[in-house]
Amino acid sequence: MKTIKNIIYLLTGLIGFGFTGCNDDDSYEPGPQTSPNCMQVYFLSTNEASKVIDASEEYAITLKIGREQTASAASVPIKILSQDEVLSIPTKVEFTAGQSISTIKISFPNAATATPYSYRLEIDGSEYADPYSILDGASKFTGSVLVASWEVAIKEATFKFGSIFPTFKQDILQMEGTNKYKITNYLNSGTDFIFTLDTTTNVITPAGGYQSSATAWYFYNNDTEKIPIPCYPTGSEISINSFYLYLGASYTYLNLKIKKGRLYHYNFNSDETKGYNALDISWE
Repeated sequence: MKTIKNIIYLLTGLIGFGFTGCNDDDSYEPGPQTSPNCMQVYFLSTNEASKVIDASEEYAITLKIGREQTASAASVPIKILSQDEVLSIPTKVEFTAGQSISTIKISFPNAATATPYSYRLEIDGSEYADPYSILDGASKFTGSVLVASWEVAIKEATFKFGSIFPTFKQDILQMEGTNKYKITNYLNSGTDFIFTLDTTTNVITPAGGYQSSATAWYFYNNDTEKIPIPCYPTGSEISINSFYLYLGASYTYLNLKIKKGRLYHYNFNSDETKGYNALDISWE
């Protein structure tokens, strides 16, 4: 008998729930309709949300904007949802007929260094933005920019490079407000060695060059042509015609706490010798 009563109570509750669910006061509202001829314009996913530029560069950044429907030329409106006053942001992006990717340039000539500036943008209009399709990006974009200058982080560090190259001293620079470092004119190569530093693991991650694997990074002109950049260590008649670094905390690192570091090379030298050379770094 108790079981029958429980079933009756359960059915009564379900009936009541059904009537509640069909209440005419339901507050649901459908989302905005997308135009059947929507151009499907979006900010590319490759745009950097947080951009840091060198104070010696032009005070500007570029955002890439794509579209799926490319048949005709278009002037697509961009709504600025918010922005810091120092930023100058276009309110339109222009596409020529057949063009799938265009750009806008955000400039900030009066920006102060070491100060982040933020903005929020949106592709404006249902005939342009499609929030329901999966695209390589989105119709909204939130970003920030920061201008940073290089300053001396480690003054007159001592570099000791194997037995065939002499010891020398040189500053190590840091881009203010970031974990990016630079050794200018690396080993008299005419090229700066720039890297980011994980201050927890002390791991160095080089920028530029060419990385052939997780553990081998080459001092090349770029990732495509892969032309070695020759180095001429101070006071040495022997040049390094090609080298690569072994990456990882046990090989290549910079430890700010114990004031030591190492860049672990494998060199191909002009005198036809080759081999491992640890460029040890230390400072007071």
